Amino acid sequence: MTEKNYKWWLLVFLCVTFFLELGTRQIYNAVLPQIKIDFLKYGVSDAQLGMVGTIFGTVFGFSLVGSGLAADFFGRKRVLVVGTLLFSTGVFFSGFATGLACLIACYGVLNAAGQCCVAPPCYSLISQHHDLKTRSTAMAIFQSAVYLGVILTSIFAGSLAETGEGGWRWAFWIMGGVGVAWAAIMQLFMRNTPQPVAEGDEKPSMKDAFLALLKKPTAILIAVAFGMYIYAQLGIRLWTPMFFVREFKGVGIAKAAFHAVFWINLGSLVGTLVVARLLDWIGKRRASIRLEVSALGFVLSALPIVWVARTTDFTLCCVALATLGLANGVYEAAHYPAMFDCIAPRYRSATTGLTGCWAFVFGSAAPAVLGWM
Repeated sequence: MTEKNYKWWLLVFLCVTFFLELGTRQIYNAVLPQIKIDFLKYGVSDAQLGMVGTIFGTVFGFSLVGSGLAADFFGRKRVLVVGTLLFSTGVFFSGFATGLACLIACYGVLNAAGQCCVAPPCYSLISQHHDLKTRSTAMAIFQSAVYLGVILTSIFAGSLAETGEGGWRWAFWIMGGVGVAWAAIMQLFMRNTPQPVAEGDEKPSMKDAFLALLKKPTAILIAVAFGMYIYAQLGIRLWTPMFFVREFKGVGIAKAAFHAVFWINLGSLVGTLVVARLLDWIGKRRASIRLEVSALGFVLSALPIVWVARTTDFTLCCVALATLGLANGVYEAAHYPAMFDCIAPRYRSATTGLTGCWAFVFGSAAPAVLGWM
């Protein structure tokens, strides 16, 4: 297979993996109202349920540093396959949870430790196989797997949860099993693409990657904004299904799980695909466009959150979520291309891990804080 063909087949492999990663991450959010009901006999509070998400975010963030460097040192395919196997195993055994401890161990720790191994090698592989003519488009297609995974998994998990006590467990068991099978398929059919290293270069150390980041003030500012963005995303995505069930009369678990993710991800999908094409087109003439659009999307993403919180009409709340998703799509289409414009190719996997670590550790407080509130 030629490189021209393989780069798109590789994108298919990476999209399915991202679909499974983000889809399984959404299961807990979608079935949280039923978990709350089933765990009432254990006296579990909202703050404790939110703590599962906080531990996930913390473990995920700290592990991103190691996964990014591991992708550079041990091979991106190997890290991707092992990570998929880990998070799928964690998701599968989460279905056996009878209390908070098992959810924290399987979903919060094992699942997070595996999921952190997906993004760094994926973004690095895409940036290597796709040049500036197709990179933003490829990353937008890759990002679209997030929206499809979150929407379809939420519908699936919410429907199972609404069947009654214990129905939510099947969502973990089925999705976890599919992930284990997909890890085996990747091992058999994906190429092991070596890192692009110039002649005489050594593989970068953690210190090298960190110094490369610190030497780029623009990259630091992009990372700070990313941390604030992730804080908002983790809080909203975990608690919106529960918010719908409690705030709007007649909204059940399945309906809440669907609407809580459909509108925001539909808006994000449209925003990402449209903006990505514009970035590829305008980027040939204006080098700074990715950074400018990243900053614009970041600012726009803050405004609809207030609308979501204050509306008392369910339909208007869905419109607000779609508007929020559109703004998120503008930001997400430009974020990684803007970061990669600042960072040398040999440091991109490690930089993705370092900036992701900061963002998720900072943002991990949101689920527990909102649960306490």
